[in-house]
Amino acid sequence: MTDEAFFTRVVLPKKTVVVNYESSVFMIGSCFAQQIGEKLNAAKFDISINPNGIIYNPIAIANNLKRVLQNDQYSEKSLFHFDNKWVSFNHHGSFSSYDKEKGLERMNSSISSSHQHIKKSKVIFITFGSAWVYEHSEFGIVANCHKLPGKEFIKRLLSVKEVLDVYQDLIDAFKRFNPTIEIVFTVSPVRHIKDGLHENSLSKSVLHLVIKNLVEQYNHCHYFPAYEIVVDELRDYRFFKDDLVHPTGKAINYVWGKFMEVYCDESTQKLIEEVNKIQQAVQHRPFDYSSEKHQQFIQKQIHQMDELTKKYPFLDFTKEKEKLQER
Repeated sequence: MTDEAFFTRVVLPKKTVVVNYESSVFMIGSCFAQQIGEKLNAAKFDISINPNGIIYNPIAIANNLKRVLQNDQYSEKSLFHFDNKWVSFNHHGSFSSYDKEKGLERMNSSISSSHQHIKKSKVIFITFGSAWVYEHSEFGIVANCHKLPGKEFIKRLLSVKEVLDVYQDLIDAFKRFNPTIEIVFTVSPVRHIKDGLHENSLSKSVLHLVIKNLVEQYNHCHYFPAYEIVVDELRDYRFFKDDLVHPTGKAINYVWGKFMEVYCDESTQKLIEEVNKIQQAVQHRPFDYSSEKHQQFIQKQIHQMDELTKKYPFLDFTKEKEKLQER
């Protein structure tokens, strides 16, 4: 009996989008964007990930993408003081700061670098997490509530038309800004169970319908089935963490493998494997740094890095070499 008898396989999309070491990649949105982006970053791709931190709802993602396209800098008016920190409704909590000027500097630096990166990006991956949004009377739909009292927000479910109207304008703006860019949409498989199971299903349905319309309308818009891979192929709680919501590392690696199968050719996949082996070796911590055996191990890894760099000059292992030689 073959393994096909034990689960339903997801049909992967055709190779219409290419991700390789010559491609600059931009990723924004929910968990898939962050997790796959980090794997591409570790594999030494030219990538920019979540300029505002992890964001879940499509309107907040679109608002931040518009800022990136326009290099629209934040001002003090964009911030408010809460719980001894300066925070922004457009950003993940990791951008909050006790120092207002430093917080603004970090936010604007991220916008500027992302603006430059997206100019040259061949592919942008946009991951929607939830169609449930929190709307503030002054700031509109926010990316993050930062644990402010719920009475300050109205919670509601976005409509398909509402999201489509925003993304049709955004995609047209992208086409003017970077005419050759390809856009790949995904839906996060993470269930937002705090909204309720039925409410989560409604939310994911809105996101899927939005993407279906965009893919049918624009030839340069595509869909990667990360949601279906986890929900259907990995339909087992052993692939989820203790919260029964977030995928385990094993599940993420499985999706990563499917991602490479769809977007990376064989030579790119082989190079990713070689770089990953070096990254794993760098994480090794010896019992005795000064031992002859470990010094030989270090020299072997440095030699492998040098050989790869000779063959692929775009690879830079400076940080890895420094980490290897740390006591």
